[in-house]
Amino acid sequence: MSIFLTACSDTGGSSGDANGETEPDSAHEEVLPSLTAQIEHWSPTGVFLAAADCGQCHTASQPGDSPAVLRAPDAQISENQPSPQGDDISPFADWKSTVMANAFTDPYFRANMVHESETFPHLAGFIENKCLTCHSPMATTHAHQTGSGLDDGFYRAEQALVDPHAREGVSCTACHQITDSVLDGNAYPDGVHSGNFEIPAEGDPDAFTIHGPYQNPQGQAMQNQVGYTPVFGLHMSDSRQCASCHELYTPTIDMETDQPNGEDYPEQTPYTEWANSDFGPNGSNPVPASSAIWRVKRTEDFLTRLAVRPNGSVNASWPERQPYSPHVMLGGNTWLLETLELFREELGRSDINEAGEFAATAELTRKFLKTAVTLSVNGQTLGAGELAFDLTIQNETGHKLPTSFPARRMWVGTRVRDANGATVFAGGLPDESYRLPMDAVFTSEACLAAKKTSDFDSSVCYQAHLNEVSSENDVPVYETVLGSTTGAITHILLYAANPLKDNRIPPKGFDIASVPEDVRPIGLNDDSDFNAGNAGRDTIHYRIPVGAAVALPLQVDATLYYQSIRPTFIDGLHGEHEWVDEFQTIARLNPPPAEVMAELSFEVQ
Repeated sequence: MSIFLTACSDTGGSSGDANGETEPDSAHEEVLPSLTAQIEHWSPTGVFLAAADCGQCHTASQPGDSPAVLRAPDAQISENQPSPQGDDISPFADWKSTVMANAFTDPYFRANMVHESETFPHLAGFIENKCLTCHSPMATTHAHQTGSGLDDGFYRAEQALVDPHAREGVSCTACHQITDSVLDGNAYPDGVHSGNFEIPAEGDPDAFTIHGPYQNPQGQAMQNQVGYTPVFGLHMSDSRQCASCHELYTPTIDMETDQPNGEDYPEQTPYTEWANSDFGPNGSNPVPASSAIWRVKRTEDFLTRLAVRPNGSVNASWPERQPYSPHVMLGGNTWLLETLELFREELGRSDINEAGEFAATAELTRKFLKTAVTLSVNGQTLGAGELAFDLTIQNETGHKLPTSFPARRMWVGTRVRDANGATVFAGGLPDESYRLPMDAVFTSEACLAAKKTSDFDSSVCYQAHLNEVSSENDVPVYETVLGSTTGAITHILLYAANPLKDNRIPPKGFDIASVPEDVRPIGLNDDSDFNAGNAGRDTIHYRIPVGAAVALPLQVDATLYYQSIRPTFIDGLHGEHEWVDEFQTIARLNPPPAEVMAELSFEVQ
């Protein structure tokens, strides 16, 4: 059986019977999270060390010190040198307010992990162990290296809750101790994927080795301070390092037997998407995956030393290095970052993160999302009471939009106003809870039932791919829709066998005919201009009735929205564990937002 991870991050309705009925959904109790305060400096555990201890030297120089170390440049003086008064851009300062640092803290992750465990109690230990392999890699790895903290051979969620090295998420001595075995093969199926990375244990000759992207590191200071030996690691600049967790295949559980059927489901495949794009290693415009996918933006010409002495002073004899990769690690999950800001104390982060840090990273993420896509329009005409135009969405990333976990969606909202400002057309506009009118049907008991009748019509539970918009009910939605072994829609990851729909926009250079079958689009309804010429774009044809007497000119506003957790993956999440109630409370108080990725406005006379 193949391994999996992000059943951890799935949702779905676990209640229901074979007749497709769900139990009445009782009102959730308002339960706020109550994690104990996270420990910043915990005792070294096996081959692992707290990130804060790494940060004692890998930190910015004191304000005013010259030469400056790990501080942002002053563009008026030099864009290539740290400024003594620049912002702290050291790894620990950037990392601690990222999604990576909070991979375990994430309320959605924890709720989904226990949800899957309760749905499949006979596999609960396996599920939690595999989820935590990548969400708490230090703790899971240490437990299996030493045999400590295991329950019947599995590392479990309740143990992770009390282990400080589990609470720290994806940390320095996890990523930087992964061996170069990730370079063997190309992720799935012949390489390292789904959490199968290797970290040497105590007693291994290669234990306590820190891999970095720079040649000939000066290692004595690190050896003296923390007992690790820094070495050059080619894999630290290779996307397969990240793919060791983010290229994820999950085992499929048969809907009728509730047992694994021996097949795998491609839960997230950003590496394969990138490798088959123009930005991949064999593409026409190769771009380091750190820029195209993995969100560690390199500053190519920026020169900085990478550490200060333990007392905070600068050692001018230590070499300056380039390029420098800030560890802010942006993605698209503003909801989690805003949740961490709003519930910083309840989630145990107030001793580590100052007020405003998560909000600042959320704002950077919001800006970053706006670089992922562009909108353009042509063919604007008005005649016989019909407004016509063609809207093109161009993917500017190295992966599908949206990529990875299937709870994500992207859609187009459109509003048309007449010369008096009156709305004559409005479709795809989210309400105050960031829901669409169609979500009322998609989140119905029938659609969210765990098991459905053999004649159930799943097509009523999601929006099919659209090539033309002619009514307000026609909302173009780009997403993955999961199908079970019976062919019915499911929101439970481990029931996923085949997608019913995958119309996410591919990256440039993505040849649908030649890419692996696992990443091919599905359910395009013969849309001939979807990714035409492997251009990484889709064009939507608007044919909107506005009436012959409409006051001109018409103002058209088109907005492309992104949502990291769509409503079906919220409402379908059930369970007895308090983490489920905590997530549901948070989702009501702070619903996953509809982030604006791109906007386009134009007039038609």
